[in-house]
Amino acid sequence: MAPTGSSVITVTVADDDLFVRDHLNDYFATTPDLELIATCADGAQVVAQVQQRRPDVVLMDVQMPNMDGIQATRLVLEAAPSVRVIALTSFGDDAAVAAMLEAGAVGFLLKSTKAEGLFEAVRAAHRGLAVVPPDIARRWSATHHRPVAPQLTNREQQLVKLLAQGMTNKEIGQAMFFSASTAKQVVRDLMGKLGASSRTAVVTRAHQLSLLDDTEES
Repeated sequence: MAPTGSSVITVTVADDDLFVRDHLNDYFATTPDLELIATCADGAQVVAQVQQRRPDVVLMDVQMPNMDGIQATRLVLEAAPSVRVIALTSFGDDAAVAAMLEAGAVGFLLKSTKAEGLFEAVRAAHRGLAVVPPDIARRWSATHHRPVAPQLTNREQQLVKLLAQGMTNKEIGQAMFFSASTAKQVVRDLMGKLGASSRTAVVTRAHQLSLLDDTEES
């Protein structure tokens, strides 16, 4: 059982596959700083659970009966904007994952992700970081027609890289020598230029357009 206290990150899983739910339940039973507080079999259930229990992170299957993960993500974030939603997907779900990111998910994981990778993704999402595995982002670029990249200024290219690091507006302002309010506006401008509806979608689109190819990744 996870210890009580503010350091524990609470998690809800939504997946219509009982095997996946049981598998993830076993995973979370092994780590003290992550607590699985609910499992749900469809989108309607997870929306109700989030309204009642307000987890920190939701692992959301894309395809579920009654209500799919895309609609459930929208409703979850309407009810609890601070919740971080991570899409659970397979290699064939690229279009649905893009829709999940547009709905407000902070990233995505393959269902085959090993336990430690899953734990690190949940912790990263809770810290406000985007969860977009670089190898999967590169696969997207390699297997889909790549749109023409917009022309970005040097400042915009730097901003994309800072967003990829998960920086807040305040941190971006400090790095680029302007105020947090100015940082907020330039992030909005960049989202509009890249046709992205969220900061995470900016990072994903930047990967698709190879705007981060020369960025060192740890």
